[in-house]
Amino acid sequence: MGKATISVTENTLLRDAKLSDVEDYLIVPFEKELLKMYGSSLDHRTEKSREKAELLIKEINSNSLEWVIDYEGVFIGQVSLKLEEEDNKARFAIGIFNPNYWGKSIGTSVTKAILNYGFNTLNLNKIYLRVLDYNERAINSYKKAGFIEEGRDRKGALINNQYHTDIYMGILKDEYKE
Repeated sequence: MGKATISVTENTLLRDAKLSDVEDYLIVPFEKELLKMYGSSLDHRTEKSREKAELLIKEINSNSLEWVIDYEGVFIGQVSLKLEEEDNKARFAIGIFNPNYWGKSIGTSVTKAILNYGFNTLNLNKIYLRVLDYNERAINSYKKAGFIEEGRDRKGALINNQYHTDIYMGILKDEYKE
């Protein structure tokens, strides 16, 4: 079975990765704020490598539930579901690596499209995620899409020698509203 292409809005598409996406990825330097929101200890001045960009593309292609976020033909981020079949649920993850596209509700629209796909196509019972407590933009976006806070892992994430709290959020199929 091939990967589903999902139309999100007139300008936004979730699709499989292609080799030309490497260029879209490489042209945008690592963003300090993004790395912080991801909980990465990577220095934002680190150069992106073509080799790692090509690995990213291969990884997206190899996972039937991981997509490129394509905005007007440009690769701006990625989104995925990681199935846990025994419990009929999936873990959600999204990242928009290009800061030119932040604050435009693209992430919220993509999240809603993935919830629709997860509940109506995959017939999942639950979709959940983990987010660092200081990532307010993401938390607000998840709430807009219908996620609710389910718990906290207090100081459970060690990032750059500092402990931070993870928030667990989820949404059940019977709570989901299209």
